[in-house]
Amino acid sequence: MTERKETPDILGAILSGATPPDQSSASLPVTVLPAAPVAPPVARAERAPRASAARQTSWEYLIVSFHEQNGWHARFVNGRELENWQRGPQLHDVLDQLGGDGWELINVVKSEPLYGTMDRLQAFFKRPQ
Repeated sequence: MTERKETPDILGAILSGATPPDQSSASLPVTVLPAAPVAPPVARAERAPRASAARQTSWEYLIVSFHEQNGWHARFVNGRELENWQRGPQLHDVLDQLGGDGWELINVVKSEPLYGTMDRLQAFFKRPQ
C-alpha cells in the first residue's frame, strides 16, 4: 500500500484569515473577501400583514358525476339527477361550459359510484362566492 500525501487545509486557512500552507505545485493567489453584513432578523410582529390574509376568500363547490353511456354524460350535479341526462352534453362540453361560468376544475376521481349506480367519474369544481 502506498502512503498518501497529507492534504493541506486550505479552506480552514482561508476562513481563519491565515496564510494557506505552501504547496509544491503552483498555486493561485487567494483573496479573502470581507463577510457581507447581515441584517438583523425582523420580528414577526413587525412584518406587515399580507393583503390576502386580510380578506379570506370563501368558495362554493360543485360536484358533477358522469355516467358512461355512448360517451360520458353529466348525470348528477351536487347529488341531484339531471333530467334527460342521456341526451345531455358530454364531458368536454360540460367542462367548457362550467369553465366559462367561472368554475375551476380542482379534481377528477374515477372510483366507486358517489350518487348513481354507474356514475364512476366525479369532477370537483370551485369558484369564489
